[in-house]
Amino acid sequence: MKKFLIAWLLAFGVMFGLAGVFNTVVIHDFVVANIKPDLLRTPPNMAFIMSGYVLLSLLMVYLYPRFVKEGAYSARRGLGYGMLFGIVWLLPYSLVLHGAYQFPVKALFFDTAWALLEQGAGGAIIGFIYARFGKQYF
Repeated sequence: MKKFLIAWLLAFGVMFGLAGVFNTVVIHDFVVANIKPDLLRTPPNMAFIMSGYVLLSLLMVYLYPRFVKEGAYSARRGLGYGMLFGIVWLLPYSLVLHGAYQFPVKALFFDTAWALLEQGAGGAIIGFIYARFGKQYF
């Protein structure tokens, strides 16, 4: 149980932190230049955003041992798992938003590419924790 909680908290922190960097630094100027202000909440509802990342990281940690065999736990395997999770989670969501709102097509590529990094990093953390702290520790 401790392994699960540690992986969950660390994956949440890494992905939430990277999301903050992405939205406030990396893509900020693109958003200002290309997305109509009336489509954005000002300020963003951080409770909902945080809840989304809590749920995402919880699902990732819960499903990791169901998709990866115990002897194969590793940061590298976690990275691939996280990248797959990023595509499964974000690409359909981005396509729906693109269909409903006037988001530029470039945003689909930015968001999906960033999801590979963001959820990949979260998955790598999960894989590392599960590999490092197997049954013998917790």
